[in-house]
Amino acid sequence: MCPHAGLASDAACAKRRQILDGARQVFSEHGYERASVDQIAARAGVSKATVYNHFRDKQALFVAVVVGSCDEFREGLAFHLSGTGDAPETVLRAIGEHFMARSLSAPVVSLYRQTIAEAERIPEVGRMVFERGTLALQQVVAGHLRRWNDEGTLRIEDPPSAAVAFIALCQGDLVIRRRLGVLADPVDAQIRETVARAVDIFVLAHRP
Repeated sequence: MCPHAGLASDAACAKRRQILDGARQVFSEHGYERASVDQIAARAGVSKATVYNHFRDKQALFVAVVVGSCDEFREGLAFHLSGTGDAPETVLRAIGEHFMARSLSAPVVSLYRQTIAEAERIPEVGRMVFERGTLALQQVVAGHLRRWNDEGTLRIEDPPSAAVAFIALCQGDLVIRRRLGVLADPVDAQIRETVARAVDIFVLAHRP
């Protein structure tokens, strides 16, 4: 959502999104260090002054891109879960396939690498990726696990810890291979296979 909603015009919010789209592309292609506000302005099709009207500096732009990517992930997860049934296998498979497809996508891999590279200099970025991405995912999974435990569908003594374990199972070695550049496209079949195996192992381990 545009932070100026209700205060600025729809045109101003659209311009902000346009700038962020340009920034996301430039950061992905050049990395944070080599990216410049001039490049971002040119890619977004706006003036440099317009960029500074919306963002204080390049760091503020980078933080906004990271936050936007995390928010898009959460919104996409909610959308994918909206049509699933209540069966644990169905819901867990939907969660696993969505977050793995997102995690292995080129823009997210690039953003993750940049976040690691800049985490020491811009610690708030690393914290945001964890809190709005990783932790948010863990909380979604833990919420379902808690409900299934209460219903007696699964036996989950510690939902938060079990959520971390499930996410790790879904990742297998795919995420680290992708981030190191040794996992070739396409990855869809490997995602489905890895997530299906993770769901089978997890559900079997937690059957009452």
